[in-house]
Amino acid sequence: MRTKLRDHETILFNTRTHWLTVWKAFLILLLAVGFVVLAFFVAEPGPGNKTLRTASLIVLALAALYFAYREWYRRRDIWVVTNLRVIDEEGIFTLESKESPMEKINNISYRQTILGRILNFGEVEIQTAAMDGATLYTMITNPKKLEVTIAKAREKLAREMMRAAPGTVGQA
Repeated sequence: MRTKLRDHETILFNTRTHWLTVWKAFLILLLAVGFVVLAFFVAEPGPGNKTLRTASLIVLALAALYFAYREWYRRRDIWVVTNLRVIDEEGIFTLESKESPMEKINNISYRQTILGRILNFGEVEIQTAAMDGATLYTMITNPKKLEVTIAKAREKLAREMMRAAPGTVGQA
């Protein structure tokens, strides 16, 4: 995580997008490997085959770079729950970060399809008091755990604020 934590802030849970988000890049990589196999082992040897082999290796290199980029991006697309806020951070070369303070979160919900329950991914929606209203996070690993962690952190913060409130009212 590249976002700096505040004083007395601790990480409770972090998650990222599911590995299924890179399936297209992986499929392209498999097709490129198939092209190399065809070029080197199936095509008949001859003078034109050298160009085909070179082209297949270039396609494989490009497919591997594309897959590596998509996987790197997936690993940088994270959600972190701390005792004070939820941080949504993404980007490789440019950092984009969105924060939702715990005290501004009004409602949390999650949704998992049958496939999502089997493979452990889903959607989490966080409704805040901000002008944007709700933020929907899709293809998240462990959506239920994310939702439960946020709910528990909200409850704990609310209890701490209630305990602190009587002392501050009497001082005013």
